[in-house]
Amino acid sequence: MRPQVFRFSAVSLGILLAGLGAFDASGQGANAGRPKNIILMIADGSGANAIAATGMYTGKLGKQIFDGPNWVKSWSSTYPLRTGTKPVPGPEGLAQIAASVYDPAKNWDTTPVTTTTAGPFPDHFAGYAWTKRMEPDSANTMSAIVNGHKSYNGAVNVDGNGNKLPTFAEREARAGKSVGVVTTVQISDATPAAGSGAHSVSRASRTEITSEMLNAGIVSVIMGTGNPDYDNDGARRPMPDYRWIGESDWTALKSGTHASRFKLIQDRAEFEALPKAANPPRKLIGIAHSFDSTQIDRAGAMPATETPNSVPRKTDVPSLRTMVLGALNILDKNPNGLFLVVEGGAVDRAEHADNMGRLIEEKMEYDDTVAAVSAYLDANTDGNNWSNTLVIVTADHDHLLLGPDSDTVPYQDLVDKGAGHVPGYKWQNNSHSTQLVPIYARGPGANGIAACAKRRDAYTDPQGRKFGRGAYLDETEIFAVMTGTGCP
Repeated sequence: MRPQVFRFSAVSLGILLAGLGAFDASGQGANAGRPKNIILMIADGSGANAIAATGMYTGKLGKQIFDGPNWVKSWSSTYPLRTGTKPVPGPEGLAQIAASVYDPAKNWDTTPVTTTTAGPFPDHFAGYAWTKRMEPDSANTMSAIVNGHKSYNGAVNVDGNGNKLPTFAEREARAGKSVGVVTTVQISDATPAAGSGAHSVSRASRTEITSEMLNAGIVSVIMGTGNPDYDNDGARRPMPDYRWIGESDWTALKSGTHASRFKLIQDRAEFEALPKAANPPRKLIGIAHSFDSTQIDRAGAMPATETPNSVPRKTDVPSLRTMVLGALNILDKNPNGLFLVVEGGAVDRAEHADNMGRLIEEKMEYDDTVAAVSAYLDANTDGNNWSNTLVIVTADHDHLLLGPDSDTVPYQDLVDKGAGHVPGYKWQNNSHSTQLVPIYARGPGANGIAACAKRRDAYTDPQGRKFGRGAYLDETEIFAVMTGTGCP
């Protein structure tokens, strides 16, 4: 079969973005207004083709909950203030580096090149080279979403000078709402760290970030991994590993004497009891019996050709769905409302490993969690429903995953081989790209996504081939949507 030439997006926009025009671009329609609750769901690194690959394998391409007619759909840019990894003093440190700003002409440039930007991956096309060179980081991209400002790679809720920025989590906590963060990776990794309202000039300051999460009085629920006492297969370590939680914090949590008054749970059964608990604890930290992640780092062959679930999944850790429903059962007891950050963090880990099988596994778990949140709201659980809750489903950044002949066919689509079969694909990088990512929203204020999507991604190359994703906003404007302040 002749490879399909890319037409307008890496996935048919008729599938991925169907229905965008049906929404009121003014943002003043039925969904306008400040929501009581916001649930921000991040599939780390999950760009258009991560969604496509999972949809092709499951047979649900274009049929997921977030593909439905009640959801606003658009795209988001994710570029950094600069690609450096340290704060810079003075006005220079706050200045946007023009070369980093998303530019359709640079991103979709099909000029053949013979360079290699990084690692073992030749660039092939000028656009591939540019999007790899300008890659953002999970710390500054998630920070941009929750504080509305660009910063350098590795920055956690600080500006280009390294000064702390106010965050959405802090804003909601001051308003009397309950805040939680749930992830499938370490609790103080970049995305949950930023989402919790923590601050650091470097995402590498892991134990300090965890300590802030525990002691700042912002979050009520923290769930994920980074357990000092267990390895990635749930075996007890002979000596604890305190890379993610400091020894003093961990000792106090286990003894029930931590000044923050967080209750610690670790066993899967304890997690599974939470969603239906009649009187759940007001403050809870759940650290599963695993270190780097719940599932992706489990033992077993991890070749590039691995099919999903060919290595049995661990049975001693909770699913993302279980953790999220448990978190909601705690947070929704607050009559003032809640802000919950949910991360499918290991989608990104699979992509860094160039492992399609485990990417699909992790994205399937994330999609199942989105469906569970939707069902929770459909059921008007504890009075929470689509009239008072805004759900945003997106990614913090993309990876350069393309079709099998994308060395010679620029931006080629994945090749759908049918449900139950891994699609045809090729990795063009083992790190991030600055490609646009899809964003979906439903609930009060969701139309703000369409209202903020004032830029247009479109490019025609010298051969007359058309590329682009259409209307898009920047991820800093997601903050504006959540706060209800609107876009300029």
